[in-house]
Amino acid sequence: MKNDDYLNSIIKDLTEVLWEEHGTGARYRTPLVGVDYFQKKYGSQLKKSNWLETLDAVLGALKEEGLIDGASYEREDFILTINFRSCLHRPMEKQLIDNGVNIINCPCANVVMHFVDQLVGKYSELVKVDFNEDGCVATICVMGNISA
Repeated sequence: MKNDDYLNSIIKDLTEVLWEEHGTGARYRTPLVGVDYFQKKYGSQLKKSNWLETLDAVLGALKEEGLIDGASYEREDFILTINFRSCLHRPMEKQLIDNGVNIINCPCANVVMHFVDQLVGKYSELVKVDFNEDGCVATICVMGNISA
């Protein structure tokens, strides 16, 4: 059975409960949401010789899995901004915003952070998620050495 609307509704409801319980602190409890699937399916295949190649590999896997139609990114110092086009999670995130709940989690950004963090040796942090006409834009603070 495939019913994305139902699954997005379940995720939205769970996120709302977490938000009601923890407020903005919930953001720090969710950085592994979405990661397990990619760890099990791809293992070390997404970990490349540098963080830019790893980022490209992860974005390719997200597209291959049908979670996004594509992505583009920019980096300024330790801030990484990723535009996820046509993200599968966007309808759920819109429902959260419409219900007054801040976006505390981005599974696609979590997968990026997880595999990049394995290379740079520190833990990144999701700063915010915004929307644009294309999809959603995740801003990530990447800790560690990203000079490549």
